[in-house]
Amino acid sequence: MRAVTFMTAAVLCVTSVTGATTASAQGRRIRPMRPPPTQGVQPHRQALEQEFRQRSEQIVRQRLNLSDDQVNRLRSVNASIGGQRNALLQQERAVRMSLRDEMAKGGSADQARVAQLMAQAHDLQSKRFALQQDEQQQLSSFMTPVQVAQYVGLQAQIRQRIREMKRTPDGEQPDPNP
Repeated sequence: MRAVTFMTAAVLCVTSVTGATTASAQGRRIRPMRPPPTQGVQPHRQALEQEFRQRSEQIVRQRLNLSDDQVNRLRSVNASIGGQRNALLQQERAVRMSLRDEMAKGGSADQARVAQLMAQAHDLQSKRFALQQDEQQQLSSFMTPVQVAQYVGLQAQIRQRIREMKRTPDGEQPDPNP
């Protein structure tokens, strides 16, 4: 039961960011996974997100052997960088959607608008890369190079697992022998 709750929290935590970004990048229409929230659902989602953050923190603390001070500093970096990263991802999504809409016009697509959107997409990717460099520099101020590399690897594993869970209902593993 606890594993299902953790998986549900993971999916809910990143649905608004990675789900929309992934679907948009693949040119698919974005379909909500659940009906629109009603009263009482938002506090439940917040609780699940909080549980996900706490569980993720426990995993990071254990696997990287972080001290209390390092965990506190990591929280601070995550709060700062996370907000900026989410804002960039939302901007990238909006640009991709606009570009997709413009390209759907075929031969009547506005060449100048497409060029402008492509330039914006490139600029946002550059900003995201710079943010990633800034994050690693901040992490390096209180983590060893090995801990930073392990942390980056853990983040990638979590994102991959979340993508996998989103592909199947309730986070079940896909059947390798259909």
